[in-house]
Amino acid sequence: MILALSSAPAPATTPATAAPASTSRGSEIDKAAKGMEGIFMSMLANEMFKGTEIATAQPVYGGLMIEKFGDQLAAQGGIGLAAVLARQLGGES
Repeated sequence: MILALSSAPAPATTPATAAPASTSRGSEIDKAAKGMEGIFMSMLANEMFKGTEIATAQPVYGGLMIEKFGDQLAAQGGIGLAAVLARQLGGES
């Protein structure tokens, strides 16, 4: 809980000027949360593919493929981590 130290009233804002900033901030939070879930899913996929031909045959290409695989898992809904992160950070999701 945040307490205001001054008793001065908050500056008046019109809904037209306040909405784009909060929408922009919310979409930035959502984008960052989805990116974080993509990174996490890529880390899980990396562990899952260890010792397989994908990870050992061509390390550079295998790494890129695993990264994109994790991103796609997150884009398809993932495990719900993005929604939890966005909610915690004050996003719209």
